[in-house]
Amino acid sequence: MQGYDVTRAHEFRLRLLERVRALPGVQYAGLSKFAPLNLSVSSDSIYVEGQPEQRGANVPMAMASRSSPGFLSALGTRLIQGRDFTEQDGESKQDVALVNETFARRFWPGQSALGKRFSNAGSGGPWIEVVGVIQDGKYFSLSEEATPFVYTNMRPGIGGGLILVARTTGEPQSAMAAIRREFQQLDATLPLYNVRTMVDHMAIPLFPARVAATLLGGFGLLALALAAIGVFGVMAYAVTQRTREIGIRMALGAQAGGIFKLVVGQGLKLTALGMGIGLACALAGTRLMSGLLYGVSALDVITFAGVSLLLALVALLACYIPARRAMKVDPMVALRR
Repeated sequence: MQGYDVTRAHEFRLRLLERVRALPGVQYAGLSKFAPLNLSVSSDSIYVEGQPEQRGANVPMAMASRSSPGFLSALGTRLIQGRDFTEQDGESKQDVALVNETFARRFWPGQSALGKRFSNAGSGGPWIEVVGVIQDGKYFSLSEEATPFVYTNMRPGIGGGLILVARTTGEPQSAMAAIRREFQQLDATLPLYNVRTMVDHMAIPLFPARVAATLLGGFGLLALALAAIGVFGVMAYAVTQRTREIGIRMALGAQAGGIFKLVVGQGLKLTALGMGIGLACALAGTRLMSGLLYGVSALDVITFAGVSLLLALVALLACYIPARRAMKVDPMVALRR
């Protein structure tokens, strides 16, 4: 930190967290060297105690960062086993670690990772003890496969830029203003930048997905319009071809309502057949689509039901005009054709 020695920098971090956590509406707050999906992440070599040391390009790697107590809670990362970092870890000169599920499975398959030790420097240590296992997350990009990640404790002597994350209730803009005031009261000369909500932070990682969603949504609306035009054209042609039949039916006593139901029913049967084929294809493609969706299941029942209902309504409207035309067929004119 600018103009700070090791002791003053550590004290500043402790005071900042204490004051931010005391603000109204702040549930959790923590510091880290890393924020997920900021397109900047570091990796460390991993040497597991008791396992043969790898060399050169064979040395396993894992994404890594330092963080304080409260950081993972602020992000909403779930603790699966063990414990979170404590203030005592922050005062210690000994590193401890929280590893994600993929890290634990990668280096200790079929075993509990708690109490296991690894090093970033070589098979001779210094050793870092695993005190907790956390759920997997997205670290570099939303499309990445599950990857090993390790957090080590924030302790005295850790310098460089830091990221403060706070989980709040209520209006985030008010909380950000309050946090900014606390920071400036501690030291107005330190640079404070890139202050934003998590929604704003996610704008860049989600930009490609939003562009793709906009394009696919446009193509979907175009396909829906073409489908409606197609159903209308087919039904209009069918009514024209069956004009004589409809005239005979009406001459024999068929009511206009019955003719309407006949035409609409035929159109809806074709629609139901098409929707059945479409749903089957959609269900078959769910595995492919699951990697492109965030926070929504590829088998979301509400989405499937909503789209099916929308298509049925469009098809009903597309059948309505030809059906109304069929109701107005003059039997005498039809029979003279």
